[in-house]
Formats: sequence, C-alpha cells, structure tokens
Amino acid sequence: MIKYLVLGSLLLLTTACSEPEMKQLDRQQVAQQLKLHNEFLQPCESQVAINEDLLVQSLPFTESYLIKRHAIYNSLRGLDLSPTEQKLADYLTIAERFPARYFPWPAHIDVVEHMLHRDISQPKIAEWVDFTAEQLTLGLQSKLKLNKIELAALKAQLTALEDREGFSSVLIESLDSLTRYLEDYTPRGSIGLHGLPNGGPWYQSKLNYFAGTTDAPLNWLVKVQNQFTKLEAQTLKLPVELEHNHSLVEQWLGKQSMSLAKGLDWQQGYYNLPVTASRHIKQMSESDKAFWLTMMETDLGVHYHAWTSQQAKVNLIKRLNISPQQAQFLVADIIFYPAFSFSFAPVLKMTN
Repeated sequence: MIKYLVLGSLLLLTTACSEPEMKQLDRQQVAQQLKLHNEFLQPCESQVAINEDLLVQSLPFTESYLIKRHAIYNSLRGLDLSPTEQKLADYLTIAERFPARYFPWPAHIDVVEHMLHRDISQPKIAEWVDFTAEQLTLGLQSKLKLNKIELAALKAQLTALEDREGFSSVLIESLDSLTRYLEDYTPRGSIGLHGLPNGGPWYQSKLNYFAGTTDAPLNWLVKVQNQFTKLEAQTLKLPVELEHNHSLVEQWLGKQSMSLAKGLDWQQGYYNLPVTASRHIKQMSESDKAFWLTMMETDLGVHYHAWTSQQAKVNLIKRLNISPQQAQFLVADIIFYPAFSFSFAPVLKMTN
C-alpha cells in the first residue's frame, strides 16, 4: 500500500526544497488551479476532464496536495493584488500553518462520494481512507482530536456508504477499518477551536479575516452583546437548506437574489463572503440583524469561551425562538465554519 504519512518537519522540508515547478499564473489560472486542486472538497459545477494520475495528486491533505497548494498560493501572492484580494491571500497563507492536515476528511464534506463521482479507482480511494486514519492517529500524538460533533458527522458518512453497492473488497475493508477505528476514538472535551493546541490563534486569524478588522474575541463579544438592547426579539424562519456542504452564510446570501462576489477559498464556495455580506448590510431587516448577531455571539461562545453544545443551543433558542432541531443545525454550522458569521460584523456599526 502506498503510504502518504509524513512527519510535519519532513513535509516542511519537502515543501521548501521540492516544490513542483510552476510558472507564474494569472488570476484566472490561479482560480482554475485552486478549483481543480480542491475538486474533492468542493466540486466545480463544470468539471474539466483530467486523467486520474493528476487527480490523485489532489486527494485532500496528502503530501502531494499540500505541496501543490503551497505552490499555487505562491503564484497567488506573486500577483498584483487589490486590498481585498491581499486579505484573502494572507488568510489562505496563514491557514497553512494550522493543523487541518491532521483531519484530512472534513466531517461535513462528502469526500468519498466526490471521489467516486470523479471515477477515482477504488484502490486509490481505499489508500486515502487508510491515510485518514493514519493522520488522525498522528494528530493524537499532538493532542489534536476531533470534537464530538465532527466525530458523529464522520461516522454518519461512513454509515451512509455502507448502503452503496459495487464497492471492491479493498475499499470495503478500508471503510470498515476506519469505522472500527472511530468506534474506539475519544473526542476532545471542547467542541470549539480553543480545545485544540494553537486553536486560539487559528480562531483569531479567522475572526480577523471575516470581520475585516483585528480585535480580541472578548472585545467582539462586548460589541455584539451591547446591540441586543437595541433590537427587539425576533422569531426566525430559517430560509436555507439543512445541509453543511456549504456554510450557512453562503446559503443565506444566495437566497437574497444577489450575485456573490467571486473568491478563491473552497470553504467559502469560491465566493468572497465578507465582501458579499458587506453589500447586503443596508438591506438587512431587524430579524436578519438579530439572527446574525446571535450567530456571532454563539460563535464566540463556542470557539472562545468553550461553551458546550448544550449551552450554545440554549442561547440560540433563547435569542431566536427556534426549535431544538434548528438550534442543533446552527451549532453544527458554527463548528464546521468558525467565524464565518463575522462576515456580517459591519452590522455592529449600523446599530450603534
């Protein structure tokens, strides 16, 4: 079996010394390269025909994936960027420092389904599933663990795959092996990013980007909570699909009959969500404002103040008058998309 597992120090050395040669790309080429490279994390609507050998280099968070991504980001930083583009480039570059590579299968993304859709051979998929278990084990050595919501979502994906027909014995064994591994896996105590080593700086970097300005989480919490005295309580009807392949911010903005600003981040659906949200601030209703203020407050509670899932749900139900099921969906969105709600941070200036 081909092994992808590499030590962090060796990976950094390999990245520095063995980057694939890549000529300087223009904006369109960078965007195309990133979409192709993240094909299994966020599939494109129009898929380009490409041979399997090249697609295999983009299996999420493998050594080849990390090296190629770094090279594309280098090309991005070499462009003459606008201030908005520079913020995004800085955000993507900073994210390379943090430990996403130890969680190669984002629990809310149907990675294996995307591989099957792209006709990746089942032995290659099996190797990547085995790689996922190896990376999770390696993460444990540095106290990097899934939380209980991520663990449950990953188990649910594996359960759904059990019903698929036509799998080879090799792929079945790898999926079964990962299922057994997760049955004995103990999640970390805190559901928020602060429960991870280096989780505090990771969360701060996300806050800085989505809010468009730098401030400490505690200061953000004070600003958010000061606004609730100026807004009447609102009953919310959640106007989105209940799925997590796309963030709630992206789904909500997409429902507002407006075009979304283009971006380069697969987690934002290749949109620039802060820029798009800023265009919509003046049209927001009192209910909209109350909702996104509540999401920001709960986001800070989860990722900074180490709220439990139950504490987060109680806050959402109290503020928004929603059902426990809706609150559970919102908590999961906050877990999978930390700080995304701060795309609406400019609303704080409007309610002052």
